[in-house]
Amino acid sequence: MFKKRLRLTAFLLVTMLILSNGLVFAEAERDYAVKIVAGDVELKFTLEDLKNIPEEAQIDEEYIYNSKGGQKSVQVKGVSLAYVLKELAGVESDSGEVNFKTADDYPVDPQPLEDVLNEDLKYVLAYEVGGEAIDEDGIPENEEIIIYRKLKEEGEFNTVFKLVVEITVVEAAESRETIEAPEEEEVVEEVEEEVEEKAPVKEVFADLTEEFDFAVEAIQDLYNRGIMEGVGNNKFDPAGEFTRAQFCKVMVESLGYELVEYKGSFTDVKAGDWFADYVQTAFDNGLFTGYTDGSFRPNQPITRQEMAAVAGRAAVIAGKVDQAKMDKFVMEKSDFLDKDAVADWAEHEVAWLEAQGVFKEIALEYFEPEKVINRAEAAVVVYNTLFK
Repeated sequence: MFKKRLRLTAFLLVTMLILSNGLVFAEAERDYAVKIVAGDVELKFTLEDLKNIPEEAQIDEEYIYNSKGGQKSVQVKGVSLAYVLKELAGVESDSGEVNFKTADDYPVDPQPLEDVLNEDLKYVLAYEVGGEAIDEDGIPENEEIIIYRKLKEEGEFNTVFKLVVEITVVEAAESRETIEAPEEEEVVEEVEEEVEEKAPVKEVFADLTEEFDFAVEAIQDLYNRGIMEGVGNNKFDPAGEFTRAQFCKVMVESLGYELVEYKGSFTDVKAGDWFADYVQTAFDNGLFTGYTDGSFRPNQPITRQEMAAVAGRAAVIAGKVDQAKMDKFVMEKSDFLDKDAVADWAEHEVAWLEAQGVFKEIALEYFEPEKVINRAEAAVVVYNTLFK
């Protein structure tokens, strides 16, 4: 629980710091770099305030993080967020969450309070990165910070948070009272259901060579669920193209939909086609759309951005993300060097999936939105989006 005398404690601490270190908090009308809200306590810090916090809270060390261009490192100077929350804002509990609000309203997943207070993870309010002041918004007059944290596990993304202007601590009891759990729909239950273990796919499929090790976990999971099978003769054909019709089948089965009878919705899909009912089911549920000429083009290989658009819609249907939140993700914030090549109709889904690390095994510096996806990559995207 937060200290009951937060205001008095914070006031005394701030007074002591002002007397001993010259720390000055921004007044209501002053500009500030970041605001901290914890229960009844509200603190505002300028960059000078942060630099004047006692030496024991200062951090000056290398942080390693992952980007689409690979692993990178940078020298960071700043203040321990754990120190600020515990010593200045009076936070005692380690049960709850910490929310970061950004200047551009870019959504950031809540951080576990336990992680933020973990000295090994070293969340830092950075005021200097790589020996230089921070200017992410292109307006030099605005004071800015970037929050970094240490890696919890090898290869993880989303450990750098830019343009953070407000940090709010939500104690566990508050979270339970104010956040209603979403209703569980049948389709979500299907996505989360346990699956039967089957033989290792490396033994089942002879063509899953070392080149496709990145996809083995995903293929195994989808194979166990009966969502993806081989192509015969003990082969999975990981490099083979994936058509729009085939991806319809995978997504419909991933979401647990019951098939509906084909209604003649497209000029190039006949009722007798093996994929007809899958196409109709996917279309009825908003997973796929056809073309303006009335065709569906079922045998056309699916591209990365088409696949991403469908996977993103599936994530919303499965309750992995709210549509309103996904709509805030834009390619402007993407790390892909060819982000401008992504079509407008796919940008929110591509950006959200990128932020979740869905593409980390298949796309590094370039997304290549028009590139045809293969069977191994399709398995990875479906697994990372819905089942991982």
